Amino acid sequence: MKHSHSDSRSGTVVFACHCLLNANAKVRGLAKYAGMHQELIEALSELNIGVIQLPCPELLHMGPDRWWQTRSQYQIPSYLDLCHRLAEDAANQATLYSGSHYTVLGLLGIEGSPSCGVNEVYDAEDWGGCPREVDLTRCKAQGTGVFIQALNEAFAERSLNIPVIGLSAAAENVQEQLAEILKNKPNS
Repeated sequence: MKHSHSDSRSGTVVFACHCLLNANAKVRGLAKYAGMHQELIEALSELNIGVIQLPCPELLHMGPDRWWQTRSQYQIPSYLDLCHRLAEDAANQATLYSGSHYTVLGLLGIEGSPSCGVNEVYDAEDWGGCPREVDLTRCKAQGTGVFIQALNEAFAERSLNIPVIGLSAAAENVQEQLAEILKNKPNS
């Protein structure tokens, strides 16, 4: 990033799913940290990487006291429309950053999420009611969350090549999980 007015900004950002910076948005019973994913925030801060917090479509759709749901349960027109609208806004923001010579290192999803999972989601056609009534181990499925899919489509429509990685829900091994996108970080 080269401009005639110099300041301390790094010119490097990542997009992060909402609950990585605000565990209060998670469905009750699933938060693995109290406020924010501290190890992630510390790692990004040490590397001078700015964070763009994405909105939480689940929170916006059903509020903070919602029941747990699967990807299949979120495959309804109103939720899909919401995810596409939010993804368009995020892709427009990524376009603005990229067009101003910022480096958009990647998008950080959260594995297991029916909305923000990158490679793994919770999904089961027979899941209804409180998920504690089902065997969670049999409900994990390979696949992409509803919101991440909408983001991938919106980024592709704009020819944005932004790597998407899924972080584990546990607050551990962050440096290892970030390794893929850090390969693209410019030297500061």
